Amino acid sequence: MFYILENGIRVKKWASGWACCGTEEAKKPFPLRPKDYKLLKSCDGMTDLADSDALRAWEAMGVIRKCEKGEAQLSEGQIQEYPNKLNCVLDWTITDRCNYNCLHCFHAADNTTLKDEFSREEAFHLLKEAQACGITHVELTGGEPTMYPYFRDVVQEVHDLGMKLGCVVTNGSLMTEELAAFIKRLHPDCLIAISFDGIGIHDWMRQHKGSEESAKNAIRICVAAGLKVVSNMNVNRKNRDVLFDSVKMLSEMGVDHLRIIKTTEVPRWALNSEDFSMTPEEYYDYSIEFAKQYRESGLTIPVRLWQVLALNGRDKIYHIVPVKASGSTFCEYEMICPDMLKKLSVQPSGEIIPCAPMAGILTSRNIHLGNVKHDGLVKLLSEGALYEQVTYTVKDKQKANSKCAGCKYFKYCQGGCPAVGLLFNGSPLGTDDYKCMFFEKGYYKKISEAMEGWKNLLPLTEAEERLLSGKS
Repeated sequence: MFYILENGIRVKKWASGWACCGTEEAKKPFPLRPKDYKLLKSCDGMTDLADSDALRAWEAMGVIRKCEKGEAQLSEGQIQEYPNKLNCVLDWTITDRCNYNCLHCFHAADNTTLKDEFSREEAFHLLKEAQACGITHVELTGGEPTMYPYFRDVVQEVHDLGMKLGCVVTNGSLMTEELAAFIKRLHPDCLIAISFDGIGIHDWMRQHKGSEESAKNAIRICVAAGLKVVSNMNVNRKNRDVLFDSVKMLSEMGVDHLRIIKTTEVPRWALNSEDFSMTPEEYYDYSIEFAKQYRESGLTIPVRLWQVLALNGRDKIYHIVPVKASGSTFCEYEMICPDMLKKLSVQPSGEIIPCAPMAGILTSRNIHLGNVKHDGLVKLLSEGALYEQVTYTVKDKQKANSKCAGCKYFKYCQGGCPAVGLLFNGSPLGTDDYKCMFFEKGYYKKISEAMEGWKNLLPLTEAEERLLSGKS
């Protein structure tokens, strides 16, 4: 008997062996085992297949249908194999140009004005390479991406190549109703990330008078256009007292969700922060204080506090972020940071990095992992220094330093954050001192007590609760 893929179904496979199927509209394609990929690849309307439970199951799911031999043909691109091993989102810092001079810019190695950016030809070449590598989602940041002279051309080209613009990270200063409508028309699901660092403080952080009002105006424009907005917010000693009121204001303005990030000691902030940086303990204590305020306020807007806690007041759910796994879900072959595996961060110079917050750190230490303008995307997504860094496993981390190897909390934190390890201990395989302090000083227990009555997204056994609460 003969089968063919249903119209709109796409089956894809990468050189690593990973394969998936789904529709172009699907946000999460369905992963395929090798035997499933082999079977679906044979559903081409020409290959005679023996009846099987697997075929009937795929038919019931609407992935394939019976047909007569040669009755129908697959559309172009319904079955696609790619030569690269990694399949990821293109997280693209398209320009260093910026009309602000933010004190904490993690792209910068110092206070020097940054000027790198892609030419139009380089930008279009990278997008075509990305398409040929099976990349379906692009995120644009800067600098200020809307200052890039070919910003609209790139947004249009992403659409024309059949890819999706997943996110634009902007300070909002150049957002207009017409620009928001342009993005919404081509990429209706695009998320607009607009930074906001506190009522009365934002101008200082951005070193630009009027930036606070510009950010609020941009949020109003994007919400009115039907675009989802996330606000990225820094927290430090200067703005901590106004941050919760800022969260309430942004919630009322229609922001979809929030990310609160400890203003971290990246090179530029280290030069400018004076005495405003929080210690790790201050940040953890602040996160607990914030969580209590959030819980008592009745807010429902989802909030994620970097490296500490995720809160969802709508469903009364929380997730203690440092706990990546329980004893039953721990896997030593898990990647240290799955998020790094999912994104390829490209700098305006063409340099590639494991994740965007590492940019200034790597530049200041003269560390180079490859360049898309010189090396070609297929190679960089299959081998070399970057490939090694994003595919480090939990077992690699445990073997690399004695503290992780002998730590009773390791199976829960799985080595922590590679970027923090790089920042403070010189290597992605170095210890994440923030996570060490979190567990050693009993912050798991403090957060659990603060959120009593809400559901923990990763429930643990009683023995594990005692361990992480310092009772065993």
